[in-house]
Amino acid sequence: MIKKNTGNISETLDKGLKILSLYCGDKSSYSLGEISKILGINKTSVFRFVNTLCEHGYLQREAKGRAYSLGIRTIPLAHSFLQKAEIIRIVKPYVDEIHKQHDLHIDVGLIQNNNIYLVYRRESKDTLAFLHFTAAGDLYNLATGKAAMAYMDEEQLAGFLTRRPDEGPQARTAIDRQTLLGELQAIRARGYSLNREVFLPGLISIGAPVFNRHSGRVVGGVSFDSSTARFTMDAFEQQYATLLVELAKQLSAAISV
Repeated sequence: MIKKNTGNISETLDKGLKILSLYCGDKSSYSLGEISKILGINKTSVFRFVNTLCEHGYLQREAKGRAYSLGIRTIPLAHSFLQKAEIIRIVKPYVDEIHKQHDLHIDVGLIQNNNIYLVYRRESKDTLAFLHFTAAGDLYNLATGKAAMAYMDEEQLAGFLTRRPDEGPQARTAIDRQTLLGELQAIRARGYSLNREVFLPGLISIGAPVFNRHSGRVVGGVSFDSSTARFTMDAFEQQYATLLVELAKQLSAAISV
């Protein structure tokens, strides 16, 4: 688990950024009361934070109701990252080549601050109808996340095992600790994770870990996704698991240069 050096951060800015982080999940708008309850910040402070974010265009109050959604100022930030980020330049050629050859939905996610964030995606025709993750705190529900958790050291894994089920940008499902540890052991044995419609009904996934080879630590994961209309879980695993593991190795080597 990554520990913050609280003596060198702005607690005020930290709270404001936590509010913005809420919008990384599925939910598109929050009321002041919801933000206060989720983050444990008193409602008066939330009101000031949200008003400041609105003033700078990062949030906006919805025309109807008392909820707030992301503002237009977040758009150039997203575009700038997608166009200029070094990590995307590195992983893009490998992912694009596999997508071109097999028309697969491919996600690459990296872990930071006990969450996993999507950094690059190529969608396939059969997955366009699904709402896919952009960030998640409950790694167990994602093929990328489970694959990464299986290869974490004890310190890394502790941060996720002690997390409450409702924590994180996209918390969904609580799971028994022993059940989870047993599944992580099975993932290590075969080298990849399987998701049988855990994240969304009708969506199946296989995931493999991505490592920083210099440190030896797992830094994220890559997954292939498919609709159950195109593949059964068994057929999907049989046809693409080896290819996925090889892609994960290529990505690990590329980001470690």
